[in-house]
Amino acid sequence: MKKPRGIKVAGIPKGFKELLFTIDDVTINYVVGPDNGLPLLLIPGQMESWQGYKCVLPELSKRFQVFVPDLRGHGKSTWTPGHYSYDICGNDLRHFIREVIQQPAIVSGLSSGGVLAIWLAANTPEDVLAVIGEDPPIFSSVWPRIQSEKYLVNNFKVAIDTLGKPGERDIEQYLSQVGIPVEGKAELLKIPPFILKLLFFMSWLNRAIRPNSPYDIPFLPFSIRAGQKFLSEYDTDFSRATIDGDLSKAFSPEETLKHIKCPMLLLRVPASRHETWGIIGAIDDNDLERIVSLVNDLQCVQIPGGHAIHQEQPVRYIEELIKFVDNLRDKKKLP
Repeated sequence: MKKPRGIKVAGIPKGFKELLFTIDDVTINYVVGPDNGLPLLLIPGQMESWQGYKCVLPELSKRFQVFVPDLRGHGKSTWTPGHYSYDICGNDLRHFIREVIQQPAIVSGLSSGGVLAIWLAANTPEDVLAVIGEDPPIFSSVWPRIQSEKYLVNNFKVAIDTLGKPGERDIEQYLSQVGIPVEGKAELLKIPPFILKLLFFMSWLNRAIRPNSPYDIPFLPFSIRAGQKFLSEYDTDFSRATIDGDLSKAFSPEETLKHIKCPMLLLRVPASRHETWGIIGAIDDNDLERIVSLVNDLQCVQIPGGHAIHQEQPVRYIEELIKFVDNLRDKKKLP
């Protein structure tokens, strides 16, 4: 399988439709592909809209009917400041499965979307055939531990401070303030200003030339192009809820993991720990041991690289997902 090339942020993949689903006073935007097999629900991570899965949608849609929603507070879905939690978002997705998909589904999610996939498997088991957690920070991002994970908190706080202001968002300012930890140093390594200036000049020029494809800047990787879109359209109160504890209010990782009865695949990007900034990643070795001890039917695959596997290593993501499903079919655990 070749790595997909030429994927644009703009547009809808061939065979897919973009639709709306309303529950109470919240409208959920989503895309759905052709009915080519079992339903597969893909749940984006925080700061990600459905377009984050565009690199894997064409291939996955050959074997599944794929559904990808924008979570509340993301993309074209309703913003609900003050009302973001795993229980609230999980119930949105429970209704989505029952009223839109209308049959049990395979569920896969990235990061906080991976935590929500696990929430669904534990809290609505009759609706979930199997679950795939793509580097879910099920312990590291949960209150009160997140208070001590300074790198995670810093990234969310920078987003709140720079992107949460009224008016047009200054994504350049956000990118100038986030950085990556370096071993042996207390200061974050940040993007050099001249690179940011060049990037945003290219962005401005592209918008002027191709206003219908404002994020598809030539020569840039898909993850960077899509990232600009996602940062421009998500509710930063979701990040506030993460670091203040509202997102994980009344959520117990241990109890949730214990209640998973369906097969689970964990795609883990190995994390490290920094003496100043804490966890660099989502799941450290101790977290992994706890997950393994709590889930009965678990497979774990280590995938070195970036956090968003389906964006940065789409071929590997597709291969591991299909291998997992085929193995379950061979064991008669899936229809």
